[in-house]
Amino acid sequence: MENKKLIVIDLDGTSLHDHVELHPETKAALMAAKAAGHTIVIATGRPARASIKFYQELELDTPSINFNGSYIHHPTDKNFEEIIAQIPIEIINDIFNSEISAYIENATCEYKDNTYVIKEDELLGNWFHLKNCDSVKFGPFKDILDQQPSGFILIVKPGFEQKVMNYLRVNHSDTVTCRQWGDEYTHVIEVFKHDSNKGTALAKVAKHLNFEPEDIIVFGDGDNDIEMFQFAGTSIAMENALDQLKAVSTGATKLNTEGGVAHYLYENLLNI
Repeated sequence: MENKKLIVIDLDGTSLHDHVELHPETKAALMAAKAAGHTIVIATGRPARASIKFYQELELDTPSINFNGSYIHHPTDKNFEEIIAQIPIEIINDIFNSEISAYIENATCEYKDNTYVIKEDELLGNWFHLKNCDSVKFGPFKDILDQQPSGFILIVKPGFEQKVMNYLRVNHSDTVTCRQWGDEYTHVIEVFKHDSNKGTALAKVAKHLNFEPEDIIVFGDGDNDIEMFQFAGTSIAMENALDQLKAVSTGATKLNTEGGVAHYLYENLLNI
């Protein structure tokens, strides 16, 4: 696609202003880019139900990358062949029967928009938009899991995060990978299939949309964006991005709260 770009946006800390709304300038710039013939794709750690609002706001008609690349789907094309990375139930049962179970306060598993939660918790329900799930089941995973999930979230007792991640890396690195959330949420650990990430997902989506890496611009702020930064020809780190992401980026822009995505697009692509 001559002169046309595939623009890939992370949500939280990148295109969103406050975890709830798109930054108005970023939204306007993305709409302008789309009107100019460029293609927009969302790549987020969020489940599909927590990103569909922004997909619809931007009037997208492209595949969506969710769960950090573990779930690739197309909200408006029922014929699109979904790609779902799944963790065997026996691996999950093994983890939750292991020594680290004593350090886990709660956990959720997800398959598409079907969610499994060990214990009911109002805060957890708000975090993961449980009211918008297709289904929610509560109880021990060994009793309620009826699908191989795309990943799971661990709420760990403060101070035991490294012990839990070390256990997963030593005993299950051939199946899963894990990462901590940042800021005040370091006790939250994401666990996904070891070979799924935003980079591998973007490669599949780019092939589907007929874009080469050199024609892709990605925006992000977290360590879960590293692989897609390494894949894309142009990778733009937000000013608020982690240092390890900035280290693999090809450029930088302003804070997400300052409409950094818009600033870059207007300066380098839209010439407005």
